[in-house]
Order: sequence, then structure tokens, then C-alpha cells
Amino acid sequence: IRFLGTLVQGRFVGPEVLGYYAAFTILPTYLYLLHLGVFTALSRQYPYWIGQGNRDRALSYAANGLGWARALGALQAVGFSVPCLWAVGRGDWMAAAGWGTQSVLSMTDRYMMYLASTYRSSSEFVVWSKTSVISALASIVVLPVVIVHGFVGVCLRAAVPNVVALWYAHIRRPLKIKARVHRPVLLDMIAFGAPLMVVGYVGTFLWDAVTSSFILARLDSRQLGVMSFALTLCMALVTVASSISNVFLPRIAALYGSSGNNMEVSIRYCLRASLLGCAVVTPLILLAWLVLDPFVRLFLPAYVDSVPVARWLCWLALLPVLELPRQLLVVAKRTRAYSISVLMGFGIFCTVLLGAPAYGQPLTLQAIVVASVLCKFLAVLLGNAFAWYGARPVGNA
Repeated sequence: IRFLGTLVQGRFVGPEVLGYYAAFTILPTYLYLLHLGVFTALSRQYPYWIGQGNRDRALSYAANGLGWARALGALQAVGFSVPCLWAVGRGDWMAAAGWGTQSVLSMTDRYMMYLASTYRSSSEFVVWSKTSVISALASIVVLPVVIVHGFVGVCLRAAVPNVVALWYAHIRRPLKIKARVHRPVLLDMIAFGAPLMVVGYVGTFLWDAVTSSFILARLDSRQLGVMSFALTLCMALVTVASSISNVFLPRIAALYGSSGNNMEVSIRYCLRASLLGCAVVTPLILLAWLVLDPFVRLFLPAYVDSVPVARWLCWLALLPVLELPRQLLVVAKRTRAYSISVLMGFGIFCTVLLGAPAYGQPLTLQAIVVASVLCKFLAVLLGNAFAWYGARPVGNA
């Protein structure tokens, strides 16, 4: 629903406006690091302590996660309010709307991260899934404002669905507890969650933020809007691939445990699952590659420039299924090898971005996207190679 709404938005909002809004989202993406792994620890340790019968410790984690969510959300909201008010003082109402939206999203996103970690049972997951539906419906309701008011509508469409979904998730929350900020518990959560969070942050949030920063700094906000819309065009493919991956991930973990932590048995299953997933997703990517150009030219002519970029980004839909062997490293708690694969891919990407101008190579939008896509594939293939190497029989090591 939200995807279709975004396509409708593209009929009335050009890449200049979309890129101008996207520029305000770059700093919040960098600041994702500030949660310091607290919510990562909560999502993993809360069900663990419940399963161990230690409900008091589980609730202590939850209470401190809630306290951290409120404190961090309030801190970031106040921080983004400063440039918002500064823009109001200068009469720059568009900038005020952009920063004001980030202030609202700072509060809602942190609290939603906390809530997501506390929904555990089947019935609770049903409730949680409804928040996505409610958010998507709210984004459709706000569409007329986008059509009439352009940039202000884009800001409202980013904020209002999150607020409505948060309201529903809060009303139906499974835990009604008081927030706490107990330093020893928080430090324990950070010690557990930060190492797990950092690598994921580098491979997703930081990578995307660096990409957007280079586009904005070396090109312009219009090219950033083209990039943002190209990502939207590929969203459906990535969702399908992620759904396939989510089917296999629990089975990989279960097989690894039931086989006595046998990497050799598990890697064979991962490879079969990866090949099957690629066989399903690849034809969809090729179909999208063919359909994108006539579709965009017919319905979204303002974004014709996004077609070559979107065609490259479509290949990212392979990564959720291609990286199943690499996910075995996470299951087997071989996080060092997993981290090396992510950091090497990101490091090479940054080197290309910084080094290309030094050698007289122009940095076009498509060049940046191609470098990002290839380096992400390199990171996955390196991780898969580490998993394969780790699964070799001892006699062949």
C-alpha cells in the first residue's frame, strides 16, 4: 500500500523536492549509532531471560530499554528542534518543516524500536503486523496533502503514519511498565548489544548515509531525489527476497543446533537454500529490468533519470538470499569473520569514492550506485567464503 502511495506521490512531487527532503534524513541515519546496542540486547536477551524463567531480569531489561528509548528520543528531538527554530527565525519554512519532521521521527522511531523488542508471542506479532497496515493506510490518507502542498505534504507523509502506528502499538503494548535508567543494567545491555549492533550499522545505516552524503556533496539534491525514488522502485523486490530469506533463517539456526553445531551440514543447507532463493528472485529482477523503463516513462516521467540507477539497485534484491551462508556465521557466533566481510566491503566502497576524483574519474550518480552495489556483493561473497572455509572438515583444513 505504501509503495503504491509513493508511486502516486511521484506523479506530483519531482526529484528536486524529494531530494531536498532526503537531505534532512542523512543526519538521523548517522545518529542511529547512538542507541549503542541497547535495543539489540533487549530484542535478544528479553526472550532469553523469559525462557530461562528469570522474569525479574527480563522486566529490568525492558524497563531500562524503555527509559533509554525515552531519553534518547527526547535528546534527539530537542537537538533537531534547534535548527528547526533557527529556520523559523529566518523565515525558511521548508527547512523548518524538514527539521521538525526529523524531531518528531526521532521520538517515534526510538520508542518503536523498544516496542518491537517486546512483542514476542504469536498473538502479539499479529498486533505488531497491524501497525504496518495502519501506517500504510495513514500514508494513503495523507496523499492529498502531498498533491496540494508538495514538500510540506512529503514531511507529513513521513511523520503522520509513524505517529498513528505508534499510538496503536502503544495502546496494545504487551508490557505496561515504568521506565527506568539504571546504569549497571544499561552498561550490561550496551556491553552485550553494541558489538552486535555496530557491524549491522556499518553494513546498512552508515553505508546508506555515506552514499547519500557523497551524492549530496559531489552532485546535488536533485540527484539525491533520483536516488531515493530509484530505491523506492526496487522496494517490492527487496521485500520479496527478504521474506524468502526469513523463511530459511530459523531453519538454519534450528539445523545448526540439532546437528550438534555442525558447520559442514549447515553450510550445505545454506547453499541449497541460497540457490533456490536466487532461482526465484533472479527472474523477478530481470522482469523489473525490462519493465522499469516503459513504466516510468509512461506514469512517472519526472523520474526517467532514475531508471538506470534503479536497474542496478534491483540486483540488491539478491543479497538477502545470496547471503544465507554468511548468516550461518552469525548463528555460529563467528562474528569476527562476519565483521571482516562487512568492513572490507564498506572500506573498499569508501576508497573508491574518495579515490576516483583523485585519478580524474568523474563521480556520476550511476557510478556511485554501481560501486555501492558491487561492494555490497563483494562483502556478501567474502562472508560466504569465510562460512565455507569454516565449514571444511578438520582433515581438509
